[in-house]
This record gives sequence, C-alpha cells and structure tokens, in this order.
Amino acid sequence: MGYSHNRMKTALADLIDADFHYPVLSRAPGRVEILGNHTDYNGGLVLSSTIDRYVYSLGVGADEVRLFSLDFNEEIEFLLGGLSPSGRTEWHDYIRGVYWAMGRRGYNVNGIAAVVTGNIPIGAGLSSSAALEVSFVNLIAELNDLHLEPKKRAMIAFEAERIYCAVACGIMDQFTSQLGTENSVLHINCSSLQTRSIPLPSDLSLVVTDSKVSRPAGEALNERKSECQDALNLLKKNDWEIANLSSVTPNQLSEASEILDETLMKRVRHVVEENQRVKEGFRALERGNLTRFGELMYDSHSSSKSLYEVSHPKLDLLVDIAQKAEGVIGSRLTGAGFGGSTISIVKSSLVDSFADRIKQEYLNETGIEPQVMKCEIPEGVTLGRIDV
Repeated sequence: MGYSHNRMKTALADLIDADFHYPVLSRAPGRVEILGNHTDYNGGLVLSSTIDRYVYSLGVGADEVRLFSLDFNEEIEFLLGGLSPSGRTEWHDYIRGVYWAMGRRGYNVNGIAAVVTGNIPIGAGLSSSAALEVSFVNLIAELNDLHLEPKKRAMIAFEAERIYCAVACGIMDQFTSQLGTENSVLHINCSSLQTRSIPLPSDLSLVVTDSKVSRPAGEALNERKSECQDALNLLKKNDWEIANLSSVTPNQLSEASEILDETLMKRVRHVVEENQRVKEGFRALERGNLTRFGELMYDSHSSSKSLYEVSHPKLDLLVDIAQKAEGVIGSRLTGAGFGGSTISIVKSSLVDSFADRIKQEYLNETGIEPQVMKCEIPEGVTLGRIDV
C-alpha cells in the first residue's frame, strides 16, 4: 500500500484511542543482492544495496504491544512475557521475534502501540521481512532510549528472523537495510561482519523485475542451508579445519569432490566460486570495469541455476531478455531464488526502453505482466519524530 503520513497518524489514534504527541517514525528499506547468492549464511561475501521501497512503522510507548497493519487490515496484541521461538512467519511474528531477541540480549524494553505499512512487494525476494524487523528494532530502541550500535541493531533483526521465525537466512538482508549507504553498493564479509561501500556510477540505475512467481520463504531455503551444513560436517569429519564453506579455497575443490556426493559438491562449488565473483566484482567496480562486472552477474546467475539450483524458468527468461537488451550491464536473480525477482544494472538513459522491452517479451512468453521497478539507492534505516 505504501506510506501515507495522515493515514498512519489516523490509524495510530484509532489504535490507542488517546491523544499522543510526537510519535516516532521508523523507515527501513528493502534490498537487492547484486552478487553473492546464498553466500551470507555460509560465512561468505556479498555485494548488496538498499532500494527505495520501504517498511514504515509509526509508534508510541505503551505497557503492552499493540500493532495494526494497514496492508493486512489486522490488529494484534501481545504481552512481553513468555515469548519463545515459534517458527511462524506471519507479519507480527517478525515483530515478536524482535522483542524476543532484545530480551535474549538482556535489554529491558517496554511495549509500544504502532502502525505499520510498506511498499516492498511481498514474496518478490526484496527482503520485506528484514525491513520490517529493522524498522521495529530501531523504533523500539528509540522509544526505550537504547543507544545501540548499528551492527548490533542489525544482529537483533537477524536473530528475530533466523532464530525466532526459524528462517535459514544470513545477515545480508538486515545488515543492508540497517547499514546501507546512499548511491552505493555495500560489501559485507559475513564472517567478520566488516562492511565497506563503493559508489555505483551515477549514469547507471538498478532495475528490479518481479517475475510474479512467489517464492517459498522457508522450506526450500532451509533445504539448501541443510545441504551446506551436511557438506561442512563431512569435510570436518575428514579433518578439514574450516569454520564454514566460505573457508574452502578454489584449490581445495578437487579434494572436496573425493569426499562429497555430486549434489553437495555442486553446493560447495557454487559457494566457493561465488565468493570469488564478489571479490572480483568489487575490484571491477573500483576500476570502473563495468563489462567485467556484468559478466560476473551473468556467471552468478548461471551458477545459481546449475550448481545451487535455486533459479526458476521464469527468472532465467527475464535474465535472457535482459542480456539481449540495449544498455544492460548485467542481470541475475536476486535473493533466495525459486521465484521472486531479478536485478539488472542498466544505463539510466535506457531504463524506459528496457522496461518496455522486458514487460512485453515476458508477457508474450508467459502471459504474465511483470512488475518493473527502477530503484534509487537510499541510505539505510532512518528515524524521526513527527508533529501531530
């Protein structure tokens, strides 16, 4: 539905049925993964960026938690005591998870009354859940006067999804929403948690194309995570001293193939080679070698399709259309896969013609009209108090 200042204030007034002054507005962006598919939960490297699609939460302090979603037209209440991981993934479960993760870390926080809305397409692989978590971590921290470091806020949001909601995600989504830098690509080392940014050339634009194939958020992703854990365990049983699959070097792949079956070897090869693509991609951006960066995006998609097996025929079609279009630097699936969206880097002057072409060709082939979104790269989460 998106942000409407007046609608949120009116809904908050209806929710608490009382006067209030200067509520806190928290705005957290979605994200796209530009390189680094399924490397984050394997302790690897990613290149990501924020997008100008957001989750907004507007709230005031309260004794209990009272929430209203404008998008789902649903009101939820819960007490702070007795929260425990549920494995459920309704919109309010992510917020319960934030409270649980804060309590787990020893933070004594009060309840809130809050209204939430957003314009990140759900199921499109653009991290609407992470943006929801990040928005509420920051809202709750502000209302409770908690001065938390940005990375700690991102980790609380991550724990809400990974542990409370039991989704096998990595840290990329929450870190990007929290720490993203305007007009820049964010490099994250998911083992050391170190981050650095590099500007995207100003004459290029990010274009997200939603295939309208809704991706499964949990089961399929958890299966890949389990396969990676199985591979790691087998390598360790053979006396490999590694912390995660991203510790495996390219030179060790041949030896690993003697230990792992074909499926597990595919997963490991993808992770190892994808980390190399992230390293090379960052260097290519530093040097302005956009041709090479685009090649790495296409190679990443091919690996996600053939080795990690998380693509979908409609995602492959979108990438094929993009690769033939004028002005496209590179294109690939973004996020977990199995559906969702592609990310393309396109010369800004040709975005409109690209959007027209991909819409028409995809519609002709599938009978489905995709949603094509030119995206700006905003800063990460923002906070402020508004006058009522």
